[in-house]
Amino acid sequence: MSQFSKYDSEFCGNLPIHIINTIQPYGVLLVLEKANLRISQTSENVQSIFPDTARDMVEKGTLDAYIGRQAFTDLEAFAAGTAQETTALWELDGKHHHVIIHLVKDLVLIEIEIEETPARTSSFADIYQQLKSSVTAIENSKDVAELCEVTAREMKTITGFDKVMVYSFDKDWNGKVLGEEMEPGMESYMGFTFPASDIPKPARDLYLRNPYRFITDRDFEPVKLYPVINPVTRAFVDLSDCNLRGVAAVHLEYLKNMQVTASMSVRIIKDNQLWGLMACHHRTPKGLSGQIGSVCELMSSVISAKVGALEHKSFHDLNQRLNDSYTKMIGNIYQDGNLVKTLLSGEPNILELFGATGVVVVFRSEVQSAGDTPDRVQLEDLLLWLHLKELRKVFSTDSLSRDYDIAAEYSGLGSGLLVIPINASKDEYILLFRPEFVQTIKWGGNPEDRIRFEENKQIYHPRHSFKLWQENVNGFSQPWLKEEVLMAENMRSFIFEHIASTYA
Repeated sequence: MSQFSKYDSEFCGNLPIHIINTIQPYGVLLVLEKANLRISQTSENVQSIFPDTARDMVEKGTLDAYIGRQAFTDLEAFAAGTAQETTALWELDGKHHHVIIHLVKDLVLIEIEIEETPARTSSFADIYQQLKSSVTAIENSKDVAELCEVTAREMKTITGFDKVMVYSFDKDWNGKVLGEEMEPGMESYMGFTFPASDIPKPARDLYLRNPYRFITDRDFEPVKLYPVINPVTRAFVDLSDCNLRGVAAVHLEYLKNMQVTASMSVRIIKDNQLWGLMACHHRTPKGLSGQIGSVCELMSSVISAKVGALEHKSFHDLNQRLNDSYTKMIGNIYQDGNLVKTLLSGEPNILELFGATGVVVVFRSEVQSAGDTPDRVQLEDLLLWLHLKELRKVFSTDSLSRDYDIAAEYSGLGSGLLVIPINASKDEYILLFRPEFVQTIKWGGNPEDRIRFEENKQIYHPRHSFKLWQENVNGFSQPWLKEEVLMAENMRSFIFEHIASTYA
């Protein structure tokens, strides 16, 4: 594991970004009581659309006079239903505006775009024709790498942003850029890894609720809510579901340092978990129509489904290979009648099954090995360490020296260790070794400078540079996949039963 791999600090992980209590100025926010649909709060810029001030609208309380009887009737039906979100097109003072309506506990939150929307929007058939080639290209991707390249290209065409990057998260929530499409003269981050603190846990959690996050202009003036405290909940309004939600100052500074003025991030979901993001960057302020937002939501679903399909196919193919080899090996053990010999030199053997380069079998007071393994003294010390662990199930690590210091002596051949206990109380094991796999991580800027605190330790800033910063990671092997660990557990169960029936 890289020394910088866990940069999702507790500090970043607890930022209350969902109760920022301001909005971006490209829209107006209305907060209504669900029970009676009376206005309890508005953003202070309501006069961008409505004839009255925020104070006047809250004091009057009634919304139907502003939006018309039909729109209000539809709103009543939504508030009485079970849906959590809907969209609408409201005609206000002769102009049409795109509206997103959210149900949040006892409140109804209404986002209204200030920019006028054409009265006749494109039909689904029109939109489908525009997206057909993009969807086809995505569906034809043969693997995740190709999918990310295609996605970056197609999303840039659809959204009109200057740059689109597609990246996935690793187990520590660092994001690696796997696809990129951009205008000439922009800095490339292809293959770069960005530390987890760039998108802290609260921000990642919000992508499970919102398909995309849009910032029209990093230099916007935040718009406050009136009144500041919601009179119904007597607290700040939870703006988690609102696209208009204000932006933390540190993130705006982050965009500035990246020379990005407008941005949009679109989620990629796999198995109900955040797999990655599509990051769209623009060098100048940029608007986003409600229709394009809906298209991005659709593309998020299409791309997420394809990621899931590709990774599940990879999982299935690996499982099939492991199961085929495992079945043959078990058959050979029964046929040959010699457990250890078949494991070490059968066709297939246990090295081939688990992609290891060395194996030691300690069984019935004998030590037999194949491939590259530690010497006798090193092995004796390792067995003593394992004895103290009292293993009851398979143990695996891709950095043995991190857990067991002495293993640094032979990290070249044994950085990774998979242990299948036969009888741990008698120090009987199958030990599988993988060699060191030296990895170079290309960080987007020095991760040590990811966050800079001022002297008061309250105000902090993101790093200034995203230039390539390389880190060589030593002492790690290729990781043991969860499918391989599960197969090792199956092997342990079989060996236990085989020994019980053979040596009883």
